[in-house]
This record gives sequence, structure tokens and C-alpha cells, in this order.
Amino acid sequence: MPDFTYTATYPYAEETVRTWFMRPGALIRATPHWAGSVVEEGNPNEPGSTARTRVALPLTSGLFTLPWVARHTRASADSFTDELARGPLSTWEHAHDFLSTPGNTLVRDSIAFTVLPAAPGAAKKVGATAERLARAAAQKQLKKVFAARERRIGAELDFQQRYQQEPLTVLVAGASGMVGRQVVALLTGGGHRVRTLVRRAPETEHEFRWDPSAGEIDTSAFEGTDAVIHLGGASINQRFTEENKKKILDSRVESTTLLATTLAELVQQRGAGAAPRVFVCASAVGFYGADRGGEVLTEDQDAGSGFLAQVCQAWEAACEPARAAGVRVVNVRTGLVQSALGGMLRLQLPAFLSGTGGWIGSGQQVQSWISLDDIAGIYVHAVLTEKLEGPVNAVAPSPVTAKTLAKTVGKVLRRPVLLPIPAAVSALALGREGVHELALASQRASADKLLASGYMFFEPELERALAHELTR
Repeated sequence: MPDFTYTATYPYAEETVRTWFMRPGALIRATPHWAGSVVEEGNPNEPGSTARTRVALPLTSGLFTLPWVARHTRASADSFTDELARGPLSTWEHAHDFLSTPGNTLVRDSIAFTVLPAAPGAAKKVGATAERLARAAAQKQLKKVFAARERRIGAELDFQQRYQQEPLTVLVAGASGMVGRQVVALLTGGGHRVRTLVRRAPETEHEFRWDPSAGEIDTSAFEGTDAVIHLGGASINQRFTEENKKKILDSRVESTTLLATTLAELVQQRGAGAAPRVFVCASAVGFYGADRGGEVLTEDQDAGSGFLAQVCQAWEAACEPARAAGVRVVNVRTGLVQSALGGMLRLQLPAFLSGTGGWIGSGQQVQSWISLDDIAGIYVHAVLTEKLEGPVNAVAPSPVTAKTLAKTVGKVLRRPVLLPIPAAVSALALGREGVHELALASQRASADKLLASGYMFFEPELERALAHELTR
């Protein structure tokens, strides 16, 4: 008899639900970000394959994790099973069963587990008591995790239903990053084929080597490719020294130029019908500059001033060869991505969890934010929505002040947020210019163009987005 069961209901045919579970990316998309992360997916249809994950300790919002390795043991037309190979529990066997009902599919998760190793001899009674207490705590956490999984999978199936079409082949640069992994998983979950550009030696048939700084790329990656997504670039969460600023700029412009000129050459050599039709490239709301106050920023407004505005202008301009060749180009001007998996929010989590988090500066600067699920969704939407072209603000329709954002994080985590953090403290990590360009930037970017193109948000409101990202 299982020690824990959970039954989720989805308003889709059993074949639709089961097919999604069996596709690459399903585990990445199903895992709540506060509950852990996926290192390597296994194939549920292949007994013996393994999935490697990191499981978060309770109440840490994913900040502290332990390794978990599960081995797939059995698979049939309506179920699959995995067992714990290595992890913090003593034993674990997890059966996933798909049950069809009129108009719905039930997914029943049945788990038999023990938390502690069996106690020897005289300690057996004490061990049994400890096991009961530990099991009760584990069951409480599992209920929370599987409720979050049901919500995530339901939203995922809804997204895939909205974008049903013939599978495409998509080439992705920057696939290993926080956003890139979610974009790839969202694409493969929809049945699309994904190829990736890597700087090391390729290890699979889906990987192709490139070296942007040397201007080198394996052009066979583009054969039969329908779309190209570029997410790469050096992190901006570092001190704005001259050396780091050069790295931030060059990593974006060199890589984008290489992709755009390669696309243009392919169009010239093979004709528009034999080359990728769309190029979706990252950019940022930093395009508008750091000092825009309460001004509503739409995509047709001029660029602002400052280092990041210059970077974004050069980044978007580097796409011009592809645009001039007739390729549909979309520049995704990304807001502040809110995620427990990375970015500024994760960097600030220790302070918020300890009750010492706060806003930087006056707190009145306007911050245009976006959830991790939505930034991934926007990239896929841009590929699949032919009428969307040019720059698009990838932001939620409800920007907030920095003080409101900090207060909302505290509310979700049930921690006090009482005082501002002096800008000088942040300057230790980012430098004075970095603080001005990032932490103190005020940009009220409009989501109207994105909404008009038909995009439906996973999480349009901040409190719900943070709750799903950090606690439930």
C-alpha cells in the first residue's frame, strides 16, 4: 500500500496528457522552482534511464538542495515507475498511472517510501517512532509539491493547446542558461525538435559547435531549421568594471552578428524558402535607459542613455543583416525575471529569508518584471506568432515600485521587510554604475504590444507569481 497518493485531473484526452509526460522537458516544466531543479532528465519509456535532480530542503525556496537520482524501472501504455537510486530518503518507489474518464484524464501518483534506515535491535522502537514523525512531515511536503505540480502541468497543457501546429525545428543559442532551459523544455513539450549551439565539442546529434569570438559556426545546424532563438550573453550581475562592460557588450554583439550574417548568407545562397524564417533575439528594457521615471515606455520610443541602453541598441542593431534579408526578427526586451532558480531574486533570497531583505534606494523606482514561465512562453510565442515582429517588451502588464516588489517578496515568504538597503551596499557587488543601471533603474515598460499579439500570461500579477516561484 502506498504511503502517499495524489490524483490530478486535466481536461484533455489521455493520449494528449501521456504524450506530454513522455516528451523531453516534461520534468523540467513540472518541477516547482521552490522545490528543486532538474540536472538531467531520464526517459520514462526507457527502463534503466536515470533522472538527476536537486531537491530543495523545506522552507528554503530552493536555496538549499540535496542530490536526488531516480531510475526508471517499468513502463507500459498507461503507467511508468521510478525508484530512488541515490538521495536523502531510505527508499522510494513512485508509480505514475494515467486513467481516462469522460472529458478528463486523471494522473495518479502513488509513492511508497521510508525516510530513515531501519533501526537495529533495541533501537527499533525509537526508530519506528522517528520514522512515523518523519513520514508525516514528508507527506505534508509531498502534498504541497504535487499540488504545485498539478497547477504547473495544467497551465503547461493549456499553453500547448493554444499553440498546436506542425512541429518545427528550432536552433537555440544559450540553451543551458536559466531561461534557455525553460524555453527548450517548452518547445520539446510541444513536440518541436530542438538543436543547440555549444562552445565545447558536441556530445549529441542535436548539438552544433560555434565560437562567436572567432566568428566560427557549424552551418549544418541551420539545415532544415525553421527558427533561431538567441539567448546568450555574459551576465550583467557583476561589477561594471571596464573589463566586465566590454565582456557584456562583446558577448552579445559578436554572437548576434554571427547568427544574423549567417542567416543572411543562407537566404542569399539558398533562397528565403530554404532558410530559417524567424530570428528571435534577446534584448532588455535597459534599452530605454535607467532614468525614465513614470513614463510609459512603448517599443516605438527612442533608446535612452547609459551603458545598458548602448548595449541594447548595439545588440538589436546586430540583427539587421537577417532583417534586411527578409527574415522575421523579434527583439525580446526582457524585464526583471523573477525566479528562485537564478537572477536578482535568487541573489537576494538569503537576505529575505533571514528577515533582513529590503528595497534599494528610495524604493519609488518602477520595475517592469516578468515571471520565468512567461519569459519562456514569450520566446515560444514569438517563434510561433507570424504577425509579431520587431522589438517587444517582455514584461508583465502590472509593473510595481521597488518597494512594493520587496514588500511582496516578504509577504509571500512571511518575513518582515522594514527598511531600505543603502545603495552603497549593492555597490560592493555591482559598482556604482551597476547600481544606477540595475538596482536604481526606473522603467515602466508597456506590455500592450505583447498582449495585442495574443499572448496570454501564465502569471500577470506579482504576488501570485512570487508565491508560485517561492512557496507553493
